[in-house]
Formats: sequence, C-alpha cells, structure tokens
Amino acid sequence: MTSSAAGGDLRAVDPRRFTGLLAESPLAYAAMVQSISGFGVYLIDARGNILTWNHGAELQTGLTHDEIVRQPYAALFDDASRAAGLPGQILGFAKYHGHYSDEHWRRRGADGRFQALATLDIVRDTQGTHTGFVEVVRDITADRKREKALYTQATTDTLTGLPNRGHFTEKAEQEIERARRYGDPLSVAMLDVDHFKAVNDNYGHHVGDIALQHVAEVLRQSARKIDIIGRLGGEEFAMVLPRANTQPAIEFCGRTRIALYRSRVDSPAGPLQISASIGVATLSREAPDLPSLLERADKALYKAKRHGRNRVETWLV
Repeated sequence: MTSSAAGGDLRAVDPRRFTGLLAESPLAYAAMVQSISGFGVYLIDARGNILTWNHGAELQTGLTHDEIVRQPYAALFDDASRAAGLPGQILGFAKYHGHYSDEHWRRRGADGRFQALATLDIVRDTQGTHTGFVEVVRDITADRKREKALYTQATTDTLTGLPNRGHFTEKAEQEIERARRYGDPLSVAMLDVDHFKAVNDNYGHHVGDIALQHVAEVLRQSARKIDIIGRLGGEEFAMVLPRANTQPAIEFCGRTRIALYRSRVDSPAGPLQISASIGVATLSREAPDLPSLLERADKALYKAKRHGRNRVETWLV
C-alpha cells in the first residue's frame, strides 16, 4: 500500500473499483483497507450490523474496533439522526439504488459529532445475491468550516458584519426579481451618517469605526426578518424593504432614524450622539431594478441632507 493510499486517496478504497474482490472475498477487501487513515472504510452485513472497522474509521469517530463491531449501523449516528430514522433511510436507499452518497452529521466518541461525507455501496456475491454494504466515510468538518470562513470573508463587511456591497447587491437583485414576478411592493432605502467626517476628525478613525458598528446594530435591531441590509461603503448603508410601498417604507425608516438618534455610541471618547439622513425609492415601472432604485434613493438621501439632515425623504417625480 502506497503512502497516498494509506492517507486520503479515495481511488485506493473506492468500492466501485473493487466489485470483483468484494463479490469474491469481502474480507480480503477489508484487510486491504485496514491501515488506511484518511477514510473510514468498513463492511456492514445485510441486516445492518457492522462487520469490520479500519484505522481511519477509528481515527474519525473515536470509536474502537471492540466498541463498534457487531453493533447496528445506527450506532454511528447521533441521537437526532437516529430519531429521524436516517440510518434506516440510508440503508434502504442504497439497497434499492445500489449506491448512496451525501453529507450529514455522524457520532464522534460518546457525545461529539462530525460532518461526514459518506458513500454506501451494496455488496453482492458472485451469484448477484445481496450480502451487505460497504461504506466509505471522510471527516469534512474542517473543509466545511474553511469554506464557510472563505464565503463569509468574501460576502461580509469586516467592520460591521453586514453583507458587503457585492453580496447586498446579489441578494437585493434576487428579492427585486421575486417582487416583480409576484407583483409585490418593495422599497429601497439609503442611509448616510450625518457629519461623519467630523466624527473621524474630532475623535479619530477608531471611534468612527465604533460609530459605524453602532449604526449597523441599530439597523439589525430595527429590521424585519425579510429585510436586506448592507454596507455600501464608508458611512453609507442600504436597505431593501420587501412588501413595503412608499408609506410603510417611510414609516419604517422614520422609526429607524429615531432609534439611531435616541441611542448613544459607547466610545472611548464617551457617549456620542449621531444621526442619519435616509432616502427612499419604491419599485415601479420607472424604477424596475436595483440600479434605478439606488439612484432614486440616493437623490432622496441628498434631498434629506439639503433640508437639514436627520430626516427621511422619498424620491418623487
């Protein structure tokens, strides 16, 4: 066995490459994969009891050969999966279709669990009679955490934790398309922190960053579950308000503006009061997409700035 086979080379253990060996001598296949560490590989009899247990299975599950061999397949799953009947569903699917592959949670040790990529293949003897199953399992917990971290990094504004401009745009366009398809009202709002340059100039950028985080938190607390909030950049934020035409959108933004003005930023310089100007635009034939809605909301925003700040204005023809 090569070092790559002993580690994580799936080709070295793929049951579909060894159907002849599995048909003639399943235990010979089990012996061949015994020392592999990168994958859990084991045989299961036709009744669903575990027959063999390789080194990789022990490493990934924290369960020893003596603990698990002759136990039912369900012993590899956590309580929630067993309660949902997942082990029986997997065995039934594999028996009917000949193969099963999916990701789900598996038991680790007494009370832990790990995210597994599991493939289960039916085993037949040389006469074609179903004699059991062979399963290959790989722990993908770290892979999925890494992918989630990369996705978060790519889609989230690092300062505020809100969707960044790109991710906000993607989600907003999807919601606008949905609203257009079903004829639902929708509005877009843009918010800009008033006199933010003065905050940075008087107290420093660190306090400015704290102020922006405070604004983001007020927006989160004010928003409904269906609303989409994002930071466009600098001190500018945007909101998509599904199922809200102009008046409800103005009322929502008014409550948000008041909540922000009444709150205080807890900063090293002491409690700070900040305010914001907000512009609103509503989905219409003249503004049927995100660019046109943002353009109109931006014009309404600057109208609010011109009229004294700390107010909500709407775009009107």
